Amino acid sequence: MRILAFSDLHGSGFLAASALIDRHQPNWVICVGDLLPDFTQRPAKFRLLAQQKFWRDHRHLFVRPESVTTMIVGNHELPGFKFPGMDLLPAGFEDRVVRLEGVPGDSGPYSFANGLPEEELEEELQDQLTLVSNPLIYLSHAPPYGSCDKSHRGDHIGHRPLFRHLQDRDWPRVLVLCGHVHNGFGVEEAGATTILNVATGYAILEWEKDFTRVLEIGRLVAGGSFWDSP
Repeated sequence: MRILAFSDLHGSGFLAASALIDRHQPNWVICVGDLLPDFTQRPAKFRLLAQQKFWRDHRHLFVRPESVTTMIVGNHELPGFKFPGMDLLPAGFEDRVVRLEGVPGDSGPYSFANGLPEEELEEELQDQLTLVSNPLIYLSHAPPYGSCDKSHRGDHIGHRPLFRHLQDRDWPRVLVLCGHVHNGFGVEEAGATTILNVATGYAILEWEKDFTRVLEIGRLVAGGSFWDSP
């Protein structure tokens, strides 16, 4: 299966992302959060409406008849925002994919918009694991703690419950697709687990149950640049 993953575009790079989809014709298009602009220049009560309209206007850039497109939200998608019709999975994956949208609310010197306390991150993970008992792929906005999660200061700011869960599984042969930490962009291996952080960019990979091969990885937007619609 060919997968094309995106994260943390914050409203930018959509035409380049669409061109990548056309060029590589993936079986599965995945976005692991923070796809949309913040619209911070608008009054708070209108920001959610602005995100919803922006997505209605741009959704077609990520959808192709020959591909399945799956999206999860990140911490910059406002509470209540949904991706209508974007929660489908490829046939046969319905009980093999964990989806984690929460991010740590307080990571040392860092505090993130719409972040959650660790106990709520744990609750979200356990809720997913009741539905998916033996995951092959984890779609998590935040990376697991200790992998692809270093801030520009060098602090690890990832998802601690996800780290503990993977460690308890002895780092199995699974794929973790994530974003959130822009400085953590890249790929790491922990045991047999592949962690791929595509924050501000994309990755093209060939995936089968017994292997993951990253074919191409790159940035589409500046690492710290968030775009706001006029």
